[in-house]
Amino acid sequence: MPEQTRIIPLLELGERLIYWLVASLLVVGALIYLGYTVVRVAQEFMHVGFTEGTLELLNGSLLALMLAQIVYTTINFLETGLLHIEPVLIVGIIAAVRRILVMTATLSAREMALPAVEFNQAMIELGVLGGITLALAVAIFLIRKKQAAAD
Repeated sequence: MPEQTRIIPLLELGERLIYWLVASLLVVGALIYLGYTVVRVAQEFMHVGFTEGTLELLNGSLLALMLAQIVYTTINFLETGLLHIEPVLIVGIIAAVRRILVMTATLSAREMALPAVEFNQAMIELGVLGGITLALAVAIFLIRKKQAAAD
């Protein structure tokens, strides 16, 4: 038993180190991606058009927000030792909304109508994404309601 007692703190330290490294890499990655997004948006606005530039801005900004939320969740875990589910659900909502916005903007910017099969697939995907967003929002509502009742 004494050997297990010595190993557990080392494993916990290793776990915390992994979380810190991942959080640090995510921050660096998010900052690099934001810089890339700024350059890409400027290129899209200058050379392609307003719609494409706006699409790139939405896509890049929401991805950076997702990364920031994951970093927040990681830091929160490191501070408290507890994994809170609400920030993870928020990342899911941002991801679904990001896909919905990009899909609808891309579809509306098309000059030609989609073939019926592709249109149906797009509508099914949008419906599923809408359902996921609603389910995640309800989950956050229920978590907050439970927390309010506990306080």
